[in-house]
Amino acid sequence: MLKVKSSNVRKNERGSAAIIALAVLVVIAIGAVAFLSGKIGYNDDVAVTQTASSEPATGEQASSQAETKTAAAAQEVPAEQPKMPEIKPGNPVVAKIGDKEVSRLDVFNFIQTLPPQTRQMPIDQLFPLALDQVVNTQIIGKKVSAAKLDDDPAVKQQLDLAKEQIVRGVFIQKQVEKAMTDERLKEVYDEYVKNFPEVPEIKTAHILVKDEALAKDILKQLNEDADFAALAKEHSIDATKDNGGSLGYISRQDQVIPEFLEAAFALKDGGVSKEPLKSEFGYHIIKVEDERMRPPASFEQAKPFLASQIQAQVLNELMLSWRADAKVEVFDINGDAIEPAAGE
Repeated sequence: MLKVKSSNVRKNERGSAAIIALAVLVVIAIGAVAFLSGKIGYNDDVAVTQTASSEPATGEQASSQAETKTAAAAQEVPAEQPKMPEIKPGNPVVAKIGDKEVSRLDVFNFIQTLPPQTRQMPIDQLFPLALDQVVNTQIIGKKVSAAKLDDDPAVKQQLDLAKEQIVRGVFIQKQVEKAMTDERLKEVYDEYVKNFPEVPEIKTAHILVKDEALAKDILKQLNEDADFAALAKEHSIDATKDNGGSLGYISRQDQVIPEFLEAAFALKDGGVSKEPLKSEFGYHIIKVEDERMRPPASFEQAKPFLASQIQAQVLNELMLSWRADAKVEVFDINGDAIEPAAGE
């Protein structure tokens, strides 16, 4: 493709601020099952090492990786898994536990709950391990049902603790959202606009063809007032043909092939290239449709991003206020006061 579509900066300025505690509990539960078998944990180390190898590790990271590898080496190396056969259409049964059937979709659904680096493992390695975990989970589930632990004190204690954490998390989330008013966000937005960099942009379109002779013929038609968008739809060989060859606004900072950028920025608003531009993709005929300075995101577009940027600050302010109201006194290990109550 000509342009890597991170689209534009404005779309990246959307963030999500909430972390749901219940999701953490689910991940912990999955991790516990994986730990019991030792298989997913072992292969996670391989996946992490492969991912990390593309970037130099810091001293601390290198030490951590070395410790992880040593621990993995100390474990019994699992038997080599059989090679995955060709995946055929459908949703076949891939395991049975008594009269309970496990389908391929059940295993794929479980894979979606695993950490991203684990999901990047080759499917012929990951599927047998994931299948093993699904089977283990079913077996443990039956054992748990038979044990009837709903009224067990340890279970009730853990449920009460989990509920307390969830309630606390929801309360904090609501208080932060309440304190993050439009007035507060507008102050941050005004600062964002004030410091927004000046980035020249041009709105471009192109017609991309493989044959130089065809490119020159299209240029001839354009010089005779033919419609650029219509010719793009008729001749262009990339996906932009369906919208008249439009590439949207680009800047010199975007990931666009250098020769295309150079040729496009050399044109004026409304200008069309005099000669076809050759690149690794073919021959481009370039048109510049508009010039501008990149505008900042609107307030509504920027709000989620801005909220994510200041949520920690807002929470810290809330905590300071709550501590002052609570008249907190903190003592050192010997009982000597080190933080007197507010107002003393």
